[in-house]
Amino acid sequence: MADNVNDLRLFTDIAQAGAITRAAIMLNSSPPAVSCRLTALEKRLGVRLIERHARRFQLTEAGKAFYVRAQRILAEIQDAEAEASSHAQRLKGRLRIGAMFQGGQRSLAPEIARFAMRYPELQVELVVSDEPLDVFTDDLDILFQPEQPDQPNIVARKVTEGRLIICASPDYLKRKGRPMSAADLAHHDCLCLAQGPTVQNRWRVACEGSDHDIEVTPRLVCNSGETLYEWILAGHGIGLQFEWNARKDLEAGRLEECLDSQWILPWYAVYPHRGYHPPKIKAFLDYIKERVGQHV
Repeated sequence: MADNVNDLRLFTDIAQAGAITRAAIMLNSSPPAVSCRLTALEKRLGVRLIERHARRFQLTEAGKAFYVRAQRILAEIQDAEAEASSHAQRLKGRLRIGAMFQGGQRSLAPEIARFAMRYPELQVELVVSDEPLDVFTDDLDILFQPEQPDQPNIVARKVTEGRLIICASPDYLKRKGRPMSAADLAHHDCLCLAQGPTVQNRWRVACEGSDHDIEVTPRLVCNSGETLYEWILAGHGIGLQFEWNARKDLEAGRLEECLDSQWILPWYAVYPHRGYHPPKIKAFLDYIKERVGQHV
């Protein structure tokens, strides 16, 4: 595509210059190089665009038609680029973003704040919840979630992947011992998150080279991801977390991963299907895909 656009620009420059030599000077190139590119363009199109002899240089009928169309296309491209640049420079209005606690509190939230600093006229709102959110019911522009929706009026763009880990504090492991197998979890204080009436007590543990789903008996249950995380950090038990959510505390030694798990969940940016991407949504998705994809 880029080569085609460059060919259009080359041809219009040659036509406007009225000679290969003058066009080469304008393009800071050599006459043979310009002539070679023009010949390649004519060969690709299968038609001669310019009659060029020692004393004659003029557009053919096909060349005249191509010149008019090329000018129109290049003008459209210039207008599109100018419009895109204008939107990028002055994103404004409200951008309302939703995320689950485990996907938004510690990894997504800092990046959202940095994005907002780039566009002072843009009002950015982050809604973090432990209960399922809905882009329509909760009036969201974008929703980050670990499941791909099957609604026909929804667009889902994969942003990254997250690994779920089983972790606990060093104090807890010193007091209760480190689980060495999935069966050992029966003797531990398992901390579980509840979403509505559903308690997330099915965990995935690696065993003999493959992952196995097991059902743990909850010792403490809450419907707040923040509270659950604080319980794990305080040494009240062993729990399930996204690795990116616990990364800083793992690196600092305040938490330790227990058992092995390759439980990977894809994360999607979900937004209403409108037939086009509002500039603020496109700019944010491009930014977050680059930033979160690097660090998660």
